[in-house]
Amino acid sequence: MSDNAQVTDASAFKQKSLGKQVLFSVVTLGLYSLYWFYSTAGQLDRGTNRSLTPILAIIPLVNVVSVWQVSDAGEAVTDQSRIVLFLVFLVFAPLAWYWVQSGMNQAAAD
Repeated sequence: MSDNAQVTDASAFKQKSLGKQVLFSVVTLGLYSLYWFYSTAGQLDRGTNRSLTPILAIIPLVNVVSVWQVSDAGEAVTDQSRIVLFLVFLVFAPLAWYWVQSGMNQAAAD
């Protein structure tokens, strides 16, 4: 996977309100973030030239592989490299969430 991730189908992305996502995460005590990660992996799988396995997002310990896959595919919709996205997901996930969702919102709007 030395080539860069590319958006191949912008219609696969759905615009979502970041404010509502924060609210849902707080109200559901963080469970919404698992749903967001699973659905985002699915959208990135359909909308980029990367093959992702969304189900890995909900399996403990194995979900690190899914974080790498989302970081790799997220490179197509953000200004960040896959390594930066991966490290930020591990250290401060809300920032990576913001970058990826904002990028998907922009791709969906274009």
